[in-house]
Amino acid sequence: MFSQINPQLISNLEKLGLTENEARAYIGLVSLREAKASDIHELTNVPRAKIYEILRSLAKKGYLEVRQGTPTYFRAVDPKQIIVKMKDEFLNYATDATETLNQFNELNFELPKISPVWCIQSSWGIKNRIREILAEAKEEVIVFSSKPEYLQEFEKELQKLEKSCRLILIVEELEKFKSLPFEFKEVTKEFKDSIHNIVIDGALYNEELFIVADGKVSIGVHNTGNKRETVVIKLPIVCYIQKLVYSKVFESGIVK
Repeated sequence: MFSQINPQLISNLEKLGLTENEARAYIGLVSLREAKASDIHELTNVPRAKIYEILRSLAKKGYLEVRQGTPTYFRAVDPKQIIVKMKDEFLNYATDATETLNQFNELNFELPKISPVWCIQSSWGIKNRIREILAEAKEEVIVFSSKPEYLQEFEKELQKLEKSCRLILIVEELEKFKSLPFEFKEVTKEFKDSIHNIVIDGALYNEELFIVADGKVSIGVHNTGNKRETVVIKLPIVCYIQKLVYSKVFESGIVK
């Protein structure tokens, strides 16, 4: 019997859809290459009463081959082949799921109006929504950033926008952004103080990024404590007012 099977190996196989006993049996069979059910039971300590049921399940899932006879022998499928099979299956599932979701997307149900304000907390979700807004901009994009990391992340998108619409980039501490190939305007200390250390319901907020696209949609990223949140607004009147505020900042002495 194995003195101890690596728990992480068992856990990884469980994530791939096997039960603990199936994982133990497959690991044992890989080491034996070809064996009887009794050999696998003795090596892995999988319960004797369940060993045939477990091996049949593994065979259905494609993890092993069976040679009928007296006694019956089992042979493990090469783990590399298993991984290739799973990758292919996953891609097929993903393709089918995408096609199905697209079909639902084409349906027109009578639903309540979509909310014009959304909050996003995941890093992937924030970046994805920013890229979506930048890609859909047609006429003008106003960007305020206190961190160069954001503009570095979306450098390609911003370079493309420079050629297709009016792009206004307003930043804090111009020196931090000098490695980027854009023309920037730097805010004054007065403006910087007005958007940082804002306290709302006892929580401290600091603005990191703000984008207004075409005066119709805005996205703001702020940090509160150790959490980053994003608010997306598609309310025309609010976005228009936000645009006016940043346009005023750009045209006045609040920008150096």
